[in-house]
Amino acid sequence: MSGELIDPPATALAAEVRRLLDQCAPVVVAHSERSYQFAAGFAAADNVELDDEVLYLGTVLHDVGLSPAGDGTERFEVRGANLVRALLLDHGMERDRIANVWDCIAMHASTPLARHKSPETRYANRGIALDVRGSGAEALESALLRAALDRWPRHDFPAEFEAVLADEVRAHPDSVRMSWLESVASVHVPGFVPADFLAGLRATEGFA
Repeated sequence: MSGELIDPPATALAAEVRRLLDQCAPVVVAHSERSYQFAAGFAAADNVELDDEVLYLGTVLHDVGLSPAGDGTERFEVRGANLVRALLLDHGMERDRIANVWDCIAMHASTPLARHKSPETRYANRGIALDVRGSGAEALESALLRAALDRWPRHDFPAEFEAVLADEVRAHPDSVRMSWLESVASVHVPGFVPADFLAGLRATEGFA
């Protein structure tokens, strides 16, 4: 540990793949760093052993789909997961571990799904959720929490991160259908109408 912070895994792969984070907005970089500290801290507090390289890559790169490197038509979580998967395949990581990283990234904002996946996916989601929602901090060591917030201050995180998400939904409005990002699109995309599942279901009444 560096002071009260948790050191990332000292592997060549982690250092190489991490360069993707440099393409993200500063607010995303700081959020990702805090999220890893919180995720690893939760695992340590629970005495859960896991694959720290997978946890690190899956947590610190969970929002890389919001960067220029992750452009595409899929939801940003999937774009980021696919981007990191391709890079890890090029570096020869084992496929089952790559699949685990993919889950961490693709499901980072889907708590009901993440909690039924690997320990790495669950703890990545838990750390990320703490930084976004600010709940659950009482389960962390207070010194680690303070050190992470001092090293990567939140400052105007809610407003700055909303701006990043607003840019995302304006650029890819069709990708957010039936997702949590619809609430962002409803505010920031003129004329956006959230999907109506029941209307779609009822419209199939004559299908036979």
